[in-house]
Amino acid sequence: MIDNIGSIASLRARLRRIAAPPTTTALRIATPYGLGLPAAVASATADFTDAVRAYGPVVRLATLTGSPGEGTWIAGWSDLDLLVIAEHEVMGRIHEALKQYRAALGGAASLGPTLVTPGELTAWRLTPRLAFALRQVRQGSPVLYAAPDLELPTITRDELMFAGVRELPQVILTMRRLRADPQQATLRQLYKHLVLACRLLLREHNQWESGPDRILASASRMPGWPALSVPSLAEISSAWRDGDTEPVLKPVSAAVDQLLTWYAAQLAA
Repeated sequence: MIDNIGSIASLRARLRRIAAPPTTTALRIATPYGLGLPAAVASATADFTDAVRAYGPVVRLATLTGSPGEGTWIAGWSDLDLLVIAEHEVMGRIHEALKQYRAALGGAASLGPTLVTPGELTAWRLTPRLAFALRQVRQGSPVLYAAPDLELPTITRDELMFAGVRELPQVILTMRRLRADPQQATLRQLYKHLVLACRLLLREHNQWESGPDRILASASRMPGWPALSVPSLAEISSAWRDGDTEPVLKPVSAAVDQLLTWYAAQLAA
């Protein structure tokens, strides 16, 4: 019998843990120096990892998600998407460690932290991107630190596909907003949202590509989809770093417009 005196959130969390209990799994630990990061970025990341490890078992996991784990991180272009799983009572100390991390990076990379408690994970209070990151970790994406008895929810491909369906509308709306406001329509934002939209659309068709170039190429080959002509990631990131974005911004903007037009037509009443 479950005591349902309390909030609906608490009741749902307990029911979710009964229906889909978390499990332990062997994770692949890696040092920041093995992720293809520049020396200064790797050093700052190693110092942060050492700091949160010293907090003890209240910190369950620290890892970089996305491009570092996929081997596609590019200096001057890519962000550092950081995931930390820790108990709520240590979050203040993690904030201080993040402040030192940013200072050590010195502008070499933009840091985007996601901080989540173990209870939020086991209760399945997950955003689609967090669900994807957790599945990648379970499937062997390298992590910086993991507690020996770490438990994570098991996320199936079908669950991840449906999570993408929920996320896609927000990505589409963001692309429209970027195209409507020229001051915000930067090359980097448009390109990353274009890649993300294509990645989510491909998942609906059970296509699980990784890496921007492969994602865009696969999307262009799908029957009935628009053929997107976009420069390679190497060309785009180089133009971004050099400050000469206009030659590549035009084809990226055109591809975004193609995808938005196609998407609207697919959902037309």
